[in-house]
Amino acid sequence: MRARFHETAQRFLIAADSFLRSDPLSTNVVAVVASRIVAGARPPSDDHLWATVEDGDGRVLGVAMHTPPHALFVSSMPTEAAAALAGALADAGRALPGVNGAVSATAPFADAWAARTGQASMVLTAMRMYLLGELVRPSGVPGRAGAAAGPADIALVAEWFGAFHDEAQPHAPLEDWHASAERRVTEAEVHVWQDRGAPVAVAAVSAPAAGVARVGPVYTPPGQRRRGYGAAVTAEATAAALAGGAGHVALYTDLANPTSNSIYQAIGYRPDHDAEERSFQ
Repeated sequence: MRARFHETAQRFLIAADSFLRSDPLSTNVVAVVASRIVAGARPPSDDHLWATVEDGDGRVLGVAMHTPPHALFVSSMPTEAAAALAGALADAGRALPGVNGAVSATAPFADAWAARTGQASMVLTAMRMYLLGELVRPSGVPGRAGAAAGPADIALVAEWFGAFHDEAQPHAPLEDWHASAERRVTEAEVHVWQDRGAPVAVAAVSAPAAGVARVGPVYTPPGQRRRGYGAAVTAEATAAALAGGAGHVALYTDLANPTSNSIYQAIGYRPDHDAEERSFQ
């Protein structure tokens, strides 16, 4: 069992291709980011790291990426693979603020990391990934979805991306929300629900990686909640991803928010696996 580090996102995608296709859900975040970088996007840091964990025959058992200042992101992998990855990163002197991804990997990684570095971990967010079964559009929601967000919507989308961060992920690194909104709007990834001519909710959806598109973030301002807008705009983004060629659509929810978990299940999403983000102390 060994961890292998790859110099570029492109080399990583080549080495991990079969594994990414065999597990397109727990690897989706990694695959989307790597694909975006290969397509020309600049990563949040030049000090990014791409890793595969392989058995003695060279078969990939798991993947990971680290794009500082974010936490290490890991796919599902066997306990022994997660421990091998932690050991290799510790030996390389890699500084990690935390680990994010499938619980099957984050927990054994954190245990092995603590044994090697003395850094204990704390769970920041417990999550669940849902996979769409059959889309059920909500009925009776006032308003409508227009076309995908356009240039005139960028300032509002940036504001709502920032508001989502402050409310749902205040521990996560800050980003240039305007740049993120501009990129995602330009790539037709953002959908806005309108009621009485005013925007009331937003949902973004990624381009598919290994056939899987991922919805997020989804945000409704506090004054507009409990009217079905979040479910409606999520269904709209989901339908757009399917129409655009995605074979499957997935999303993450915060398990501490029972409302969002029930809403997404009502429009056809079903639990796939649990995930979490841990910080190292």
